[in-house]
Amino acid sequence: MKLSRTLWTFMALALLGGLIGYYLSSMRPLAFSTVSEPEAVKSVENGSSEDAREFLAQPLIEAPQLAAVDYPSAAIQGELLLRFASREDYFAYLQALAAAGIDPLGQIDSLLTVRIPEPALAVAKPGDFGAEADYSYQVESPLPPVQIDPEALARLTAFASSARMITGGPLAGSGQGVLVAVLDSGIQAHPQFDEVSMQQLDLVGGGVGGDGAAHGTAVASIIAGYEGIAPDTELFVVRVLDDQGLGNSYHVAQGIVEAVDRGALVINLSLGVYQDSTVLRAAVQYAHASGVLMVAAAGNDGYGRMPYPAAYSEVLSVTAVDAQGQYALFPNQSEAIDFAAPGVGVLTAQEDEGTMLFSGTSAAAPFVTGTLASLLSGEAALPAQQAVELLQSYLNDQGAAGVDPVYGAGLLDWDRLRERTTAGIVDAALADIYLDPRALPGTNMPIEVTVQNRGTAWMNAAELEVFIGEAEPVSYILNALGPGQTTTRKVFTTIPSQGSDVLLSLAARVLPASPNADVRPKNNLKVVRFRPLQ
Repeated sequence: MKLSRTLWTFMALALLGGLIGYYLSSMRPLAFSTVSEPEAVKSVENGSSEDAREFLAQPLIEAPQLAAVDYPSAAIQGELLLRFASREDYFAYLQALAAAGIDPLGQIDSLLTVRIPEPALAVAKPGDFGAEADYSYQVESPLPPVQIDPEALARLTAFASSARMITGGPLAGSGQGVLVAVLDSGIQAHPQFDEVSMQQLDLVGGGVGGDGAAHGTAVASIIAGYEGIAPDTELFVVRVLDDQGLGNSYHVAQGIVEAVDRGALVINLSLGVYQDSTVLRAAVQYAHASGVLMVAAAGNDGYGRMPYPAAYSEVLSVTAVDAQGQYALFPNQSEAIDFAAPGVGVLTAQEDEGTMLFSGTSAAAPFVTGTLASLLSGEAALPAQQAVELLQSYLNDQGAAGVDPVYGAGLLDWDRLRERTTAGIVDAALADIYLDPRALPGTNMPIEVTVQNRGTAWMNAAELEVFIGEAEPVSYILNALGPGQTTTRKVFTTIPSQGSDVLLSLAARVLPASPNADVRPKNNLKVVRFRPLQ
């Protein structure tokens, strides 16, 4: 039997429409396909909210069957994050959920983001509302540095002092009038916080002061309280990590937005996740656009990259050093690191009114946060970006000359920051003696020796002496260096052969033209020893 031309035309249009629909749906980051819908679903789409609830009360077998969502290993199972291009689509989707009797797991209106259980896809399809779907990823506080060789860790020097003692107290103001958000595992009552004004928000359940809050308590005590850098800082404590130190990227994004909306000037994030998240990135951009500073830990996994949010360009990332200013062995490495700060054996508040030695990039990050809180307060309070630029202007060079993946842009130096307006200070420093870790045993390799002028006066005609083993020293007369400037000299030497018991011993010292005028002669000399890997 022949088919009429009209029927052929109708079938062609239907096929074309199906292909277009498939193409459009395939362009979204995550596509969710279904099998053919039962008639009950079609009636709900055109019916009332009562019809929807009646449908949802029917046996589960009658619900539409979704293709399984393929979750990445680090994603939170059973839930998705949806972001919308317009407020109209966002609120229309929320109304669709309400009409279907489904409560979202959460929503962030400022980011046009809703967190949904996976079954919600059956009755309110993201593609029908122009939504982009993403996963919520597991976030955690940086793991303790337990994978490092104990003998190597033993060579690190603990600070064994509080942040107030390490930094000398407030750099400018006391933090009064500055709200700092601490997104972490919560905070427990402690005498150090008796005079601290505090707001609290629990996003994970269990209470802000519940079990597992030790990490957040330690972090907060570096920033505020009578042993903190900026003791009068007001804290906004947001619990985004549970009693195991675990959370998700959605709650971190929600906490960032909440902190911005409550007026926080600085947000401390001693946590991380190695998967990028569109929602977390959007929250960071929201804070940055609002002029809020964000400080994050670089991580303790020894990787050659940082986790998020530290890896975002809008966030200030911080690595850790010991009391000798040496790399703490466990931090991740990246040339995008902004600051190096104390992170080995810092004395902090502990639950039950005690104290503990706290190590890791989680400890280093709040040193930057507390210092910024001090600079943003007081009679000479600085604008946010100017405060950051001030810190960047007085960093001590360490490791390879200039920016390097171990120390980033350099170490914070609170003495130099305090002395910056005092003229005539002489401080010639032997910044570091650096051997490329890729140096091959048995070969002739350069040793880089860097000198830095850490004073406020020009440094003229200083002398540098480099000692290699028992050989006679190699001497240089250095060109004039302005405040903060560095100069590097290379000395070649033979690296001991692999398996050799020979230690390569190096020493260097810098002598200013007027040695007696140097305010810190202890930093004029450095001695290091290298042993080839066995």
